[in-house]
Order: sequence, then structure tokens, then C-alpha cells
Amino acid sequence: MGFLTSLFGSKRSSRKTTSEDPLRLQHPTIGFLNLMEESGQALLESDAKVLSPLFRRTLRSLSATSVCEVLFLYCELDPDGHIKGRTETVRDLIKSARAYIVVIASENSTDSYIKWLQRRNDWRANVTMVLDRKGDKFAQFFQKLFMGMFAGRSMLNVWVELAPQGHGPWEANVPGTIMAAEAGHITF
Repeated sequence: MGFLTSLFGSKRSSRKTTSEDPLRLQHPTIGFLNLMEESGQALLESDAKVLSPLFRRTLRSLSATSVCEVLFLYCELDPDGHIKGRTETVRDLIKSARAYIVVIASENSTDSYIKWLQRRNDWRANVTMVLDRKGDKFAQFFQKLFMGMFAGRSMLNVWVELAPQGHGPWEANVPGTIMAAEAGHITF
């Protein structure tokens, strides 16, 4: 069970999400934010080619976040968990995008992810942190995940089916990731 807090102007709204009562995002927009210049552009293009057709609206940026419910972020984190070359934090970018689902789609170290996760703010999102994209398995995994969500199923339930906990043969078909499910159950 997740606990979701969102901001609407100065009014604060909170509710618990469950598998039976997930946060439902109507007609979500997917955004791709590349902060890695050329090295991130090929990843962005590859992911957008597979994932954009699932969504009614796709946004792309090389510098600033646009408001979107689903955000794919291409960035390099330093050992302290800061985005290299930027003053704002990962959480700042997530909040300014008002994203509920975030994928740091570039590979970074576990230690860097742990460092930025410790810096909390008042915006909660389900954040996936990528350790190993495993080539085309990355976009295929998220395509299956989002298709399940568009079918009305909870993100967390679909995730567990695609990538169960523990070791098994399924590991060859999914990217290496860490999931911080701060927003809990979400569906489209």
C-alpha cells in the first residue's frame, strides 16, 4: 500500500493507494529529458521509438522539464547523487515535471542512487533507477509495463509479474533496476 501526496496550488491533497484503488492517470503524457547531450540522445531516440506510440502526447527536452505524468530522465549522477552539470536535484526535476512515474533511464551506480534518494521533498513518485539497460530489453520491459497499466492494472502488480523478486530465468529479459515505489499503486 502506498501513500500519495500531491500538490495542487497551495492546497495539499493526500490519499492511500492500493491495488484495488490505485491512482488513475487519465491520458498520461510521457516526457523525455536528456541532460547527457550526445551520449543520452541515442538512448532517448531508441526508447521514444518504442514507448511514444503508447501515449497520446510525447514531450522531449534537452534542458528543462515539461509537465508530464511519466518522465524518462537521461542524466549522469556524481558519487554524491547530484546531476553532473546541474544545480537542481533529481527530486527538483521530478517535482517540476509533476511526474508520478520516473525512470532514470541512463545507467548510474547504486551508491549514487542511494545518495539522491536520501534527499526527500514533498512530491512522491514511483522512481526506477537503472543499473543495466540490457540493450533493447530496457524499452521492451517498459512497453510491457505500460501496456499492462493501460489495461487498467496497477504498476506495482505488473512490475512483480514482469520482474519477480529473487533470481530466476526471467532476469535475462529485464533490465537491472532499483524501484522506489513512493507513490504506490498507479494505473492509466
